Amino acid sequence: MFMKKGKEWALSCAAVSTLILTGMCTTVHADTTTAQDTAASTTSTATANNDSLNSVTTATTQASSQNSAVTQAANSDVQDGGKVSDDFSNENNNQLGYASNFHIFANEATLNAHTNGNIAVGRLTGHVNFGTNVHEGHVDKDVSYVQAHNNIANSSFVSQTENRTNKVVFGEGNTIDVSNPNRTKVDQTDIDHLTKDETYQDKNGNQYIDFSNYFGKLESKSNSLANQDPQVTVSNSDFPDQNQRVINLEDYQPNANNQIVINVDPDVLTSGTPLTIFGLSKDNGGTNIIINVDTKGQDPYTVNSQIKLIYNDGKTNDNTERPNQETEYFDDNHLLWNFYDSTASDKLYDGQINIDRPFQGSVLAPKATINVNQNLDGNIVADKVNVNAETHRWDLQDDDSDKDDETEFELAVTIPGELPDLPGEEENNGENIYKHDKEIEEDIDPDTGGLVEVDGGSEAEKPDTDDNENGNEEDNNGSEENNEGNEENTPDENTDNEAGLITNGGSEGNTSNENNNNLEDGLLSGVVGNNKDESQTPTTDSTTSTGTLPQTGETTGIMATIIGLILAAFAFILKTTRIKKED
Repeated sequence: MFMKKGKEWALSCAAVSTLILTGMCTTVHADTTTAQDTAASTTSTATANNDSLNSVTTATTQASSQNSAVTQAANSDVQDGGKVSDDFSNENNNQLGYASNFHIFANEATLNAHTNGNIAVGRLTGHVNFGTNVHEGHVDKDVSYVQAHNNIANSSFVSQTENRTNKVVFGEGNTIDVSNPNRTKVDQTDIDHLTKDETYQDKNGNQYIDFSNYFGKLESKSNSLANQDPQVTVSNSDFPDQNQRVINLEDYQPNANNQIVINVDPDVLTSGTPLTIFGLSKDNGGTNIIINVDTKGQDPYTVNSQIKLIYNDGKTNDNTERPNQETEYFDDNHLLWNFYDSTASDKLYDGQINIDRPFQGSVLAPKATINVNQNLDGNIVADKVNVNAETHRWDLQDDDSDKDDETEFELAVTIPGELPDLPGEEENNGENIYKHDKEIEEDIDPDTGGLVEVDGGSEAEKPDTDDNENGNEEDNNGSEENNEGNEENTPDENTDNEAGLITNGGSEGNTSNENNNNLEDGLLSGVVGNNKDESQTPTTDSTTSTGTLPQTGETTGIMATIIGLILAAFAFILKTTRIKKED
């Protein structure tokens, strides 16, 4: 009897001890309810043999309910993140879909260097800050999504301004504390630049972005781009000058989707010399350029070519090289690099891509790991992204095939180092060359920089000298440069004509004189023959083709007469003075 009561008493003590220890170890956390339910279950089992513990069980159950209420209240303070479609609507208008709105879009991302841009990642290891810095004021909301993280820096994101707010969505598994409305705390890390009003979280199993599903779409997109018919396929050996490699977009006609598709072999980007893309549009509705890079199974695939971009907006002759830079202006990003593998059954490259030179343009490699070891401007879309050098957000622009806004060019030019005509390429038919009035062609005066009207249909046609208003050689002002026109000159030589005008190869069939053009004429800076210190005046003989001396100008003759009269008068005075002295 005593032994039985002793056992019951011991059992009761054990149950109470278990209950107290469980209560001490339980933390008010997202999974608190599960821990408390377990404790309640244990207590109920123990008290099945001892009715005296019923009151303790009741108290424990009430405590568990109170803790659950506290947890629910904390979560309700954080706003529901919703879906990415709530914030963006360009899913079907952009080659990257929703990923085009994020600087880094990846299943995993490790940030070891400053990342100037927003991110959407499945798992983040953030050792440094990130976020789109405020510059020109074009971004009014900076949206980021961090589903899970190993580490996040206190300095992450960019503080809101009068014209800029943040929306940062965290995954449901993160513990978010917004009790301080001016500084959000994420898993015990204070985020200095994030407020309660800018903090959101996945709720009730919803995900702002379902990465597994969306990367399936991106893989299909990469495959589709790789299978498009290109306007041209390029190998490194196709460039006539390996030290000066240029792809001139003026040479290719956009397809029905307002795109120019170019396929390149792996050796084009593994070469150690820069690659220049000439003729990009500055307008948000301009022609998009898709460059499919076939890695052919190289792993790792290392980019050793610096990418240089030259713009021609079709309204001026101001061809400008874009530097790597922080910016909020994205209208001029029309360049997408799609890395694929022709040796793979699905054509998707799943190796490592090392960016070892400054790079520009958005990158799509949905199954690859991208190691950014030099500055990169654009979107970075990959399975894994490791940032080891500063990167800059530069969103790829939407396709706009409904808008007749193909890239237009002021002057067709031949650029030293550009690709020659390649077999099978789809050439530009001239429709995207900027057209002037049909009756009057306009040219640019190299001396004044102003527009000059040239009579005749094509700029390559030499105007007839008999149509000059005065009908004589004095219209040329007597200068040697304006007397270059003669019977031996042909329009293709692009030399000065008899009217003193220069034809710069405005029609597509012309070839500009490489030694007489500089950056202002639509050519690249620093190329052979573009030394501004060199004379741009064609060399001439002292006689014309007819064997006669050049005409003496009217002004020159008058000056010679005046000087002669002065000298004669001076001689007469000296002679008179001398005679008087002798007398």
